[in-house]
Amino acid sequence: MEKPLSDCLAERHLLLFGSIVQWFARYEVLMRDVMAAVAGADSTAVMFLTRGLNFNGKRRALLDLLRHRIVPLDQFDRINSYLLVPNTFFTLRDDIAHSTWISSTPSNWIQPNWILRMPPGVRPLRSDLCASAENFVELEQDKVAYSLEDLNETVQTLAANYESFKGYLREIRLIGKIPGPIQQPEGGLRPALRDIHRP
Repeated sequence: MEKPLSDCLAERHLLLFGSIVQWFARYEVLMRDVMAAVAGADSTAVMFLTRGLNFNGKRRALLDLLRHRIVPLDQFDRINSYLLVPNTFFTLRDDIAHSTWISSTPSNWIQPNWILRMPPGVRPLRSDLCASAENFVELEQDKVAYSLEDLNETVQTLAANYESFKGYLREIRLIGKIPGPIQQPEGGLRPALRDIHRP
């Protein structure tokens, strides 16, 4: 019989899970702001265009846009290296969002519940979701069980890398100050589509 969820997940696990998901959200907002700056577009427009993409999709979109806009190679490489850090933890983020968790060995570790209950012949795709089955490479370093220390270290790594990344983007002027409240255009707000009467 399976252990109830409360037996393996402590409040600290949930706090660290939430922190990891929030750091990914911050990275996504930062990528959105860079895409908007590079494309000369509104950040909200970029949000609408990329909302169907997961983290890796947004990362690829940003890198493709940087290539298209001919950003200097050293800047491109540095941005790519900053984004490799959260990319390393993308599988963990996905497991947090889409898996239940069970105890693992040693007893203070936890792992996603799907690991021990997989149908025969099915294995998790642990890297590029768009890769074909022929190109599937199972990564030996893929981690499937985590201690509280591992999760805490992940949060610290994501946070430190984010601050360095944001500082670098400011240094090369791809982002500026955090925007303030939205200013109303002269003449008031534009009418919403629902407010426009059709003849």
